[in-house]
Amino acid sequence: MEAREIYLFSRIEKEHFFYRARRDIVRYWLGRLFAGKERKPLVIDAGAGTGIFLQEIGESFDALGCDLFFEPGISLQETRLARANACFLPFPDAVADAAVALDLLEHLEDDLAGLSEIARITRPGGYIFVNVPAFPLLWSDWDQAVGHKRRYKKHMLRKIALAAGLEIVFVRYVNSFPFLPILVYRWLRSSLGIGKKQRLEDRLPPKTLNNLFLRAFFIQG
Repeated sequence: MEAREIYLFSRIEKEHFFYRARRDIVRYWLGRLFAGKERKPLVIDAGAGTGIFLQEIGESFDALGCDLFFEPGISLQETRLARANACFLPFPDAVADAAVALDLLEHLEDDLAGLSEIARITRPGGYIFVNVPAFPLLWSDWDQAVGHKRRYKKHMLRKIALAAGLEIVFVRYVNSFPFLPILVYRWLRSSLGIGKKQRLEDRLPPKTLNNLFLRAFFIQG
């Protein structure tokens, strides 16, 4: 991902319903799964971006992360972040109680290698949370700009999870309610050029609409 795209992302990721809701969902499940533990569980965020998720869970968990695109001045948790390729994580075997990969696998040429590496660093009985963009039908210029290699259907994610030796707890679509509007918008942009000067994906929705989408997204998780 280019520095420009990282900057655009960093401006909206804290409040934008899409990015905030997926973090809230994972944080909710981490809280449920590790409630009452005597020690702080170690959570590793592979593909941590700016490190905002590490910042949000830092009081309740030991949190470490890495990302290939480490940008000084944009990264929020530089002391907890390492620059690393997700296919070669700088962590020992079976060290993490939980691992997180939020919008990571779609950036990798070999997504199975990346998920297998995440499985390597997660202890037996631990948990891995994965979020990927869904539906190849929604592929657009935005996917290309941010360095995506693919979009997924559930069976695609199941396939690589099983190949990586993981036991699947559940795979589900979330944030599916705006599917049709997004499909129409991206068709208009690709066919007629509408919205190309400033992509909708780079803007924070109006507060009321953003909060509505946030609640709807979280309920699906």
